[in-house]
Amino acid sequence: MKKILFLLNFVGKGGTEKYVLDLIHAVGPENSVFIYSEEGPGLEDFKRTNVDIHQVKMTGPFDLNAAKQVKQIALKEQVDVIHAQFLRENYLAILAKLMGARCKVIWSYHVDVPMGKAIRTLNKVMTSFNHKVITVSQFMFRQLQQKGVSSNKLKLIYNGVNGPVDSDPLTSLRAVPVISVVGRLREEKGQAFLIKSLAALRKHNPEIKWECHIYGEGPQQEELTALVQQLNLENFVHFKGFSSDKDKLYLSSDIIVIPSSNEALSYVAMEALSYNRIVVATNVGGLPEIVKHGETGMLVKYGDTEELAQTLLSLFTDQALVQKLSIKGREYFDENFTLEKMVKETIALYK
Repeated sequence: MKKILFLLNFVGKGGTEKYVLDLIHAVGPENSVFIYSEEGPGLEDFKRTNVDIHQVKMTGPFDLNAAKQVKQIALKEQVDVIHAQFLRENYLAILAKLMGARCKVIWSYHVDVPMGKAIRTLNKVMTSFNHKVITVSQFMFRQLQQKGVSSNKLKLIYNGVNGPVDSDPLTSLRAVPVISVVGRLREEKGQAFLIKSLAALRKHNPEIKWECHIYGEGPQQEELTALVQQLNLENFVHFKGFSSDKDKLYLSSDIIVIPSSNEALSYVAMEALSYNRIVVATNVGGLPEIVKHGETGMLVKYGDTEELAQTLLSLFTDQALVQKLSIKGREYFDENFTLEKMVKETIALYK
């Protein structure tokens, strides 16, 4: 097995950290090295893997001192591949390679961020030294093409998750359907859009019973709580905080809504499909690659509260649609988004 050095600036508890942890478990902690710059709430998760961990302060993409330290660690640990997670780390890994680290450099592009003309020009030069650049969706593939990365460097590998072993399709929603939303309480995650849509649903169809569970923590907590009160939804919308119990979360839900304004690819959407839940998502980023409208889930325009309200209503009243989406969604997950598939394709790049 090759030895892989994973490079990450800040160690949070999001999708990128989950991605790196999954790969460390797959290749084995004994074949992995982890370098980070800033401590965060996810660092303990990495320590528990017993992977070899180093802290290197990375002040920016051209921090020569940081690149030198990465090179020294790569040589000492006899690293074959540096796998960087964001642009800063990728540039530092390439500088380490140019300084003498004898290894391939792979970059995974997780989050779509604006890049000015200078960065796009730099990308043309810097990524020519990458072995490959992994994009987690076709949307991200197209974005990187526009941001200076040559198509022959790009490799589409969808993220993957472990779902339940057996498929258990829904035959109907429960008597009081449970709508859930999972994610950091931040503006781009769209919880406010969902809450306003639920207010529209309640206004037009007061006789319909439902409840909404909001899972997650974040800076918008107070603002969202106030919005729920302002719209008189306290009896219908419940804040559940952060949950690490995937089984409980998904099995106690009927419909998972992903109301984001920006989403490269959604772990929550994949997980929901694996549990045969019904997914309603915004038509942004890589979400349409997971949610095929009317086949594996339902898509709505971000910000269109009436459309989201009507979509939820249609699911409450169309049992045949619920059954179809539940079955087709799990089938699509099995074909495209398993952790086994992601790991196999990524390790093939390492080799």
